[in-house]
Amino acid sequence: MITRRAYIVLLFTTVLVLSACGRDRRHRARHHLTTETEVISSSLNGNGEEVTSATELWSEEEFELLAPAMPGYVPSQILERLGYITSYNNDTKCPNWVAWHLTKERTDGPFPRKGVPYYDENGTAIGIGDVTPETQRGDYFLDLESEEPRQLLTDWPNNEYRMTHGHICPAADNRWSKAAMNQSFLLTNMCPQDGSLNGGAWQKLEDKCRTWAIQFSDIYIVSGPIYSGGKVSRTIGSSKVAVPDAFFKVVLCLEGTPKAIGFLYKNGPSSQSIKDCVYSVDIVEELTGFDFFTSLPDDIEDVVESDANLAKWN
Repeated sequence: MITRRAYIVLLFTTVLVLSACGRDRRHRARHHLTTETEVISSSLNGNGEEVTSATELWSEEEFELLAPAMPGYVPSQILERLGYITSYNNDTKCPNWVAWHLTKERTDGPFPRKGVPYYDENGTAIGIGDVTPETQRGDYFLDLESEEPRQLLTDWPNNEYRMTHGHICPAADNRWSKAAMNQSFLLTNMCPQDGSLNGGAWQKLEDKCRTWAIQFSDIYIVSGPIYSGGKVSRTIGSSKVAVPDAFFKVVLCLEGTPKAIGFLYKNGPSSQSIKDCVYSVDIVEELTGFDFFTSLPDDIEDVVESDANLAKWN
């Protein structure tokens, strides 16, 4: 079990790496995010209709709330999908973060994960396009829109650390659409994740988030990997896909009195309960170097991001 003391040690190590530019770093991060990062949209919407611009997938208001500001030196390619937005890093071959707006209506649906993709009558993977054995294996897809170098399907089988495909935006949050379900299996939504964490404590947190979306009508979620000291110590596959040391998740609710909460989980076997992994969003920001929910008014952002009171969510 990783203790709070251990996370504080990790915090200070990471801050030493990420804090070189102080306050200017955050200013540049916002500029980088909104004007210098390539934005690519999925080619199909939930009805299978062509989408020609990013704004047809995510409104500017949603994008500005969900997408965190980042240090300008972090490689980032923004990929917008039906169910989420991801910032892909072609150094780590993993997402920097994945963000989504989970509504009550999207917590369930008629299109569950089934082990194989959803196809249309022409044999095309819905929301993905035509696939080949090199671009699709089981229900996982190579993301051909991601910048090279990228994760490959061959990086995963029999990997050295026996890591599993860790969805950052869960498949279960995308059961409302065949296209959204398929897109949740793009490798740009995956990080190598310990199997017992993936199917245990992390899954319980995903279930809890769906409970909150039902309880409060909707929530905003940002999640992704953490590397101790800001450095990659382990990789898998010939593409050298980075293995995170930990994972973060921050959740925002604007229903009633706004509130936010953060979570940190070590990427390893874990029997920790959700309450053992609660941190303020401020702590998660210090660990990641990201600035979350920047479109909130400053007075609201300062209050909600300093809080770590799980009781407010029950």
